[in-house]
Amino acid sequence: MRLKISAVLPAQLPMTACLAAARLADGTSIHRLWVTENLYTRGAFALVGAMAAVTERVRLAVGTVSPFLRNPAVLAMEAATLQEISGGRFSLGVGAGPATRLAQAGVHTERPLSELTEAVEVLRDVLAGKRPDYHGRRFANEAITLEPPSPSCADVDVYLAAIGRRMLGAAGRHGDGLLISMFCPHAQVRESVATARASAAEAGRNAGEPDVVVYLPISASRTDPAGARRRGRAFLAENFARFHGVEAYERMLLRSPHVDREVIAGIAAAYLGGDEFDHLISDELLDDFVICGGEEQCARALELWSADGLGVNEVALAHCGPERDLAEAIEVLGVLTAAGGGSRPAAVREA
Repeated sequence: MRLKISAVLPAQLPMTACLAAARLADGTSIHRLWVTENLYTRGAFALVGAMAAVTERVRLAVGTVSPFLRNPAVLAMEAATLQEISGGRFSLGVGAGPATRLAQAGVHTERPLSELTEAVEVLRDVLAGKRPDYHGRRFANEAITLEPPSPSCADVDVYLAAIGRRMLGAAGRHGDGLLISMFCPHAQVRESVATARASAAEAGRNAGEPDVVVYLPISASRTDPAGARRRGRAFLAENFARFHGVEAYERMLLRSPHVDREVIAGIAAAYLGGDEFDHLISDELLDDFVICGGEEQCARALELWSADGLGVNEVALAHCGPERDLAEAIEVLGVLTAAGGGSRPAAVREA
């Protein structure tokens, strides 16, 4: 299985940087550009529309948005419009969203799993041009259809973001794809994929469904591999400090064979205290969470994600260095993609 390589662009980036990255990616073999959206940042749909206007080949996606902030009928309208603008290159990622962020907007969910499932059902019906009366606990669709209808709308792939077993099961039953967030070690990814695909099989879906995309941070440089790895360590230390003491995130980190609670606490304390932390992050620990270094190092790290037993179809790589290095990171992704995903780049093999 050839691993597809995509890039993640946060909506916090300036519009000019996103458009420049999109143009650059369009001239490479990069599979897809995912645009993330957080509450109170730039709206991802408008940004993807602008990117569609300056690209011709690369696929585009929003991932993820919450139907608790945008009604699923509105999500269908936006997705259909972007599918039309992009010439059929658009995909949509949907997730419940962090409860704390939702609460900031006065939005509360009692049963996020069942309500998210309702939202996906409404979203799919509207995109497919169906006109059923649907009345769920939270969402409804009284024979609404898009006007004018577009034949390509039904081809919008819907990806569900999931971590917990019940949400993974829902992704297997209802999603064209599964989105797995950053900082999920290989062991957890393997189990998550197995859970989602077992649920898909029970629902009578085809083998290999749903499609699986994993978000990963990347710090890559063709000219300064050592500096890229230093930046990767700093990014990892910052997030270990952010996750320290948050049980759900610590449980996720602990699935790595290179992590225990003392490691998390030590890295967090050093980072927050302004002390040296590089020596606390071994190469094995770094490579379990971050794709970083030069082309050869990044290619070797990607080989771990292309293993058949893992079940990952696509990695979406988010640049974790300064904005000024984004163009170089996109160039490295293009080289890695042209070389065949997890394979070593041709320039490296010939050296």
